[in-house]
Formats: sequence, structure tokens, C-alpha cells
Amino acid sequence: MSDAPLDCRHVRLAVGADPQHLSPEVEAHLSGCAECRRFRDETLELDGRLRAALELPLPEFRRRAPPVRRYALAASVVVALLVAGGAWLFRAPSALAGELVAHVQGEADSWNAQAQMPAESIAGVLGKAGVEFDSRMPVVYAAPCPFRGHRIAHLVVQTVHGPLTVMLLPHVSVTKREKFSEDGLNGILLPAGAGSVAVLARGGNVDAADADAMVSAVHWAK
Repeated sequence: MSDAPLDCRHVRLAVGADPQHLSPEVEAHLSGCAECRRFRDETLELDGRLRAALELPLPEFRRRAPPVRRYALAASVVVALLVAGGAWLFRAPSALAGELVAHVQGEADSWNAQAQMPAESIAGVLGKAGVEFDSRMPVVYAAPCPFRGHRIAHLVVQTVHGPLTVMLLPHVSVTKREKFSEDGLNGILLPAGAGSVAVLARGGNVDAADADAMVSAVHWAK
């Protein structure tokens, strides 16, 4: 690694890849960047909750227990996963819009990216989020971010109308297109198969054709 200090984008890619084992260069950046420390803490919290939800008493489960007991154990797993995921199923769309805006504001430097990211870096982020994104527009920012108890792909895509933040939300289901505006950000939340896609613009409105193109580029992992 070079002697030049790492920027926030590279630090968050490293944190998203393995928050438990970070290089001295990443740790040095974290010591002086409150936003990246918050990103690391959220990622560690997410990993911890998911591990706790999935650490089942397998020897106990394998015993020849009565069916009711096995069903109860399975139900407890579902409940644990809902808790780990922030119980997003029960949150109002307005609350979701606020969370999206807050998340984007927490990564304000993402709007400033201009150079297209290498394909392998984008693929790494998408792989961690379990999604494919085949956009013909250049992706200039990509990070695997914790959101509502899951790791999602947070992208910035350059369009002819300016940069758009695109958040791919396979675990958030919406039934119709919802527009929102908050703190200088305008966005659209769109259904996309079993999940949804949030597209946000800074200052202006999201072009409808650009938003539809983002949805068309998404393919959820099966």
C-alpha cells in the first residue's frame, strides 16, 4: 500500500470487507474520521447481530424432539432475524425516507466522487450485498453499508442530469412508487421485484427515466 493516506471510500470498502481485521492504514484513518468510525461501529454491530441470530444450538436441534419444539425453535430464528433486521416490516414509508436521507448525509463525501470505479471493486461491493447491478452509466462510488440490519449496496451513478445516489434494498418491500423530499435531498423509492431501489438527487429532482433505468439494472441474488 502506498504512503498516501486513504480516503473515506477506500476505508469503508475495507471495513465492509472485514471489519474485524483492519490494516494500520485503515485504523489510522479511523482515528481521525468520526463518520468512518460510525460506519465501522454500525458494521460491527450488524455482523454481531447476524452472528447471534444464526448461532443456533444445532446439537439440540438434531435431537429427536417433539415437532412442536422444533417449530418453536424455527419460529425463534425468524423472530431473531426480524430483530437483527430492525423489524423493517413494521416501519412506515415516511420513516424509511428519513432513514435513507440520514444514511446518505452520513456519507456526504460520496457525492464528490467523479472517477469511475474499477469493475472489480464494484463487483466486490455488489457481491457482499447479494445483488447484481448492470448499469450502463458510470458508477463513481460504491460501498457495502449496514442498513436496517442488512448489508446493502450504496452507489453513486453519474447521469446526464448529474449524480444520483442509488441504494439497493433487497430486504425492503414497497408496493408503489413513493417520492420524498427532506433536508435538500429529493428521492424516489421504487418497487423492484421482492425488494426496492431508492434513488436520490441533491438539489434537483430525480429524472423518472433515470430512476426506471436503475430499477431495470437490478437483479437480486436467488
